[in-house]
Amino acid sequence: MDWSSLCLAQFADPFSSLSHLIGAGMFTAFTPSLLSRARGDSGRLWSVGMFCVATVALLGISGFYHSLDRSGSGRWVFARIDHAAIFIFIACTFTPVHVILFRGVERWGVLAFVWTFGIVALALKIAFFSQLPKPVGLALYLAMGWIGLLTGVLLWRRHGYHFVQPMLWGGIAYSTGALLDAFHWPIVQAGAIEGHEVFHVAVLLGLALHWSFVYAIADGRLSPPR
Repeated sequence: MDWSSLCLAQFADPFSSLSHLIGAGMFTAFTPSLLSRARGDSGRLWSVGMFCVATVALLGISGFYHSLDRSGSGRWVFARIDHAAIFIFIACTFTPVHVILFRGVERWGVLAFVWTFGIVALALKIAFFSQLPKPVGLALYLAMGWIGLLTGVLLWRRHGYHFVQPMLWGGIAYSTGALLDAFHWPIVQAGAIEGHEVFHVAVLLGLALHWSFVYAIADGRLSPPR
């Protein structure tokens, strides 16, 4: 066994683990630039900061979880943390969009609903992790994410299709990846790169698109008047 094979053998799911650990490192490197763009307004800064922290945390947790031995107790614990983190991440993606681009009920009403949905779904997912059928868990993730369709329609009407493209295609990337994972397809290399690994790539693609959208709005130029 050569050195590279020996290193990969330390990861239970090498592709899934390394793809998200590398992604966590990349988005950590991108964070100062995004935070700098949001300076000048406390609301923009804290909401964008939440998105940055949630992004790095989601990828870091996922990468670490997929590195763990499948038979160990750590894997059992981090499976729950990994799945719960997705709900927090979705809510943190909504947060800068609605803080920066909306006012009144379109800001706080939507965020209150999204965060309540996320916390309730997170609690259900953790409490009934083993009993909750996988299709139900998938439906919760997709339903929460596609609340953003309302956001997209409102922004499309104000700013046009070109403006909302990254947000729309990011959501499509996440959803497509999740469905491919659910159907265990495609099998690129049996036992190494299958539906779940493709899902990990789709997550990185969706994240890159949503990151670019948040970057575009972070300076507040499109914020509605107070």
